[in-house]
Amino acid sequence: MRRCAAILLAAVLLCRVTSAEAAEKGQILRAGDLLAQPFIDAAKSGPVTANQPVTILERRGAWASVEAGSTKGWVRLLNLRLEAGAARPGATRPGGIASLRTGSSGRTATTGIKGMDEEDIRNATPDYQELELLGTLAVTADDARATAQKAALKENTVAYLDKGRSRK
Repeated sequence: MRRCAAILLAAVLLCRVTSAEAAEKGQILRAGDLLAQPFIDAAKSGPVTANQPVTILERRGAWASVEAGSTKGWVRLLNLRLEAGAARPGATRPGGIASLRTGSSGRTATTGIKGMDEEDIRNATPDYQELELLGTLAVTADDARATAQKAALKENTVAYLDKGRSRK
């Protein structure tokens, strides 16, 4: 019985060490505050300093839950720099496009996230599974108009630019 308990305890400790080693590491780019939730208007959970090392615990849209010393909180991915080679296998680096909730209003915006360099772009490959998922999110023009009418939005037509022409 004691031997089984010792083996179980060793397995639990080994799993903790393995998961801690697999966590992403990074640095805060600019001094600021960690937030209690991944929203710009969330309560502050503690300050962080520029170049402070952090462990990335979770990602959600354009936000990352981090541990900075004994403080945990959320920070925008734009304010993080990953350590070279620290990304978990299969993890998305802070680069690309993300949809994010902009505050307690629940509105959503889509933004480009910095962090992709020339090598990332050169080595990029299409993710056909994600493309298929994107196709399932499409709505008909009539459904879009009905939703817009419920929100009291007005339709606005914007002309396409001719190729090679700018708005100036």
